Amino acid sequence: MRVLVMGAGALGSAIGGFLANAGHAVALVGRPAHMGAIARQGLRITGIWGDHRVRTLTAATGVEAFQPGGFDLILITVKSYDTRAAVEEVAPLVDADTLVCSYQNGLGNAEIIAETVGWHRTVGARAIYGVWLPEPGTAEVTVIANPTALGVYSQDAPAERVRAIAQAMDDAGVPTVYTDTIATVLWGKVAYNCALNPLSALLDVPYGALLDTEHTRAIMRDVIHELYAAGRALDVRLEPDSPEAYVTLLFEGLIPPTAKHYASMREDFRLNRRTEIDALNGAICRYAEARGVSCPVNTLLTRLVHAREHQMGVVA
Repeated sequence: MRVLVMGAGALGSAIGGFLANAGHAVALVGRPAHMGAIARQGLRITGIWGDHRVRTLTAATGVEAFQPGGFDLILITVKSYDTRAAVEEVAPLVDADTLVCSYQNGLGNAEIIAETVGWHRTVGARAIYGVWLPEPGTAEVTVIANPTALGVYSQDAPAERVRAIAQAMDDAGVPTVYTDTIATVLWGKVAYNCALNPLSALLDVPYGALLDTEHTRAIMRDVIHELYAAGRALDVRLEPDSPEAYVTLLFEGLIPPTAKHYASMREDFRLNRRTEIDALNGAICRYAEARGVSCPVNTLLTRLVHAREHQMGVVA
């Protein structure tokens, strides 16, 4: 495949690096310091999936050097608040055979992509593994809770081609599966993020510590119940089919393998960066409010994160 990773930070660098290591032609677009290090010495990937040095990547800070139709797949890996700008930047590169994938956190990204390229070219991805950049040119994979899931939203989209892309990612060393229910899977990931990210960041603790007190367990339980109420108001099919079943899955199945992991939102706080709270708990609140559903706990967490951003001088 010919792949462009737009917004190659930690997660984008990891998936791009593994695909390039497997023989695919991969270009990364990212920040100058990181792209410069990759151009000079290749991308180093460390962590739970082994140590690799990938020297076949094209590293750039913009899309100006690329030609329309030059890519089979464009992965959007920017923060959710930059999705629209990223899609506008890559739009001239998209032709009839190009697929554009939201390889991101949160809700609303696929809708923004589809506005520009159409649902028949839009791919959803649920990535639930952790990566960080200890220094420019290095990505460390720290944890995984489930395989990445890829899927399409439209009957006009080439599902078999996306299934083949998922297989290629899996073959490259990033555990990946295809799903026929990408919206359901994404809401499950959003439930995970909404329950864990703001609490981990605000309390400065890893995920496992959130199970240590009934205070945090009760907050997470309320977050999930409100999210399920919002999803049902939107006619989204959620799995498991009850909030309590999801809470059990979260507490017993999802948190333990990632117990030592901190939310990326904590890193945003540390680096005085804007968070993705508006695509997580904030998105649940917006969807719920539009349908008359109350989400007081998600609203409070969203406001607390925005208050912290204000304290840091971050302007949304």
